[in-house]
Amino acid sequence: MQVPMIPANKPVKPPTEQEQKRYTFELVRTQPIGRNFVLTKYLQERGILDVAHGHLHEIYYRNRLDNENKSIFYAIGWKNDQDNWEFTNAKGFKSSIGKKVISVIPGNPDHAVLFEGYMDYLSWLKMNRPDPAPTSIVLNSIVQLKNAIERVKGIPIVDVYFDNDDPGRNCTQRLIEAVPQAKDRSGVYRAYKDYNDMLRAVLNEQELQHQRAGPRR
Repeated sequence: MQVPMIPANKPVKPPTEQEQKRYTFELVRTQPIGRNFVLTKYLQERGILDVAHGHLHEIYYRNRLDNENKSIFYAIGWKNDQDNWEFTNAKGFKSSIGKKVISVIPGNPDHAVLFEGYMDYLSWLKMNRPDPAPTSIVLNSIVQLKNAIERVKGIPIVDVYFDNDDPGRNCTQRLIEAVPQAKDRSGVYRAYKDYNDMLRAVLNEQELQHQRAGPRR
């Protein structure tokens, strides 16, 4: 089942030229996943290349505030709830082009799943293949927790997959206090920091088992 990448629950007003100038980065172009070797390798290492198509793009951008450096940078990008680009590069630098807000992937309106990052969402998607898919919400930054809470307050089933670290546990606690029906599901990856760490560990173990088995005759 293919899940739409761009939220479609409300019309989005494009930012004005004046609004765009308030932000550090500006978009140069986008292209499909799989054309940039470095970004493709990064997604392979994260174990999510096979589920990235339709969700992620390669984006090329520049720093509009640095007049001396006209370099164009590249990263993995995805849309947020205001149709802006969130992105991360292969070295882990994360930011956005335009205002940073949550990302919402439409699905079952009576069931929501929440993640801190988009890579964790795609890791969960790969390991679960839900059908029908729930509404999925990615914070993109823990400072967006309040916006996520407002979005899920009226949803009967809310599953929370935040990181197994102090900030993640604090966000989970705050969300459950505000949304009593929410359930902490981080126990699924109790031995790992997040869903993507677990996915990579599982894939590495599968590869080791394959190597030990040797070639088939």
